[in-house]
Amino acid sequence: MKEYIPLPGSTKEKILTSALDIFTKQRFEETNINEIAKKANVTTGAIYHHFGSKSKLLDIIKREVEQRIVDRMEGVIDLFETPLEKVEAALKTGLDFVIKKKMSYLFIDAQGLEANKVYMLVEELCGETGIKGLESMIYSAWISIIDSVTNSELTIEDGKNLIIWLVKKN
Repeated sequence: MKEYIPLPGSTKEKILTSALDIFTKQRFEETNINEIAKKANVTTGAIYHHFGSKSKLLDIIKREVEQRIVDRMEGVIDLFETPLEKVEAALKTGLDFVIKKKMSYLFIDAQGLEANKVYMLVEELCGETGIKGLESMIYSAWISIIDSVTNSELTIEDGKNLIIWLVKKN
């Protein structure tokens, strides 16, 4: 069992649930630790005691959300044969999940790619194509598409069409 999985109704669970709700509605920089504490009905000290900092709390939440997305992506890639078909299906599935669950800000904010489970899956799939550097370009475009859909600059269907175009160009 992972150390951060809280017991239902526990202080840890209240903090994680409240923080997830807040981090999905606004960017990390806009989020105040007091806001999370108030929503969870705990003290800021409880947050620091259980998680150490706002950024560590966000890291735990991101890892959990990334795993949910990767699970869905891995489920869909088994339906396809070629690496580029797998990349396209995985990214479209991930886009659907992120937008429908309103978790865009967890991906739009800057993060290290080396620990990002979604990036690592994209890297693995793109590695099968033999096209060097494809994973960085595809992943960056995916994040930009999420940002554009979140800001109503694109529809989710436009985003999926861009993913198709990107994959077909490679």
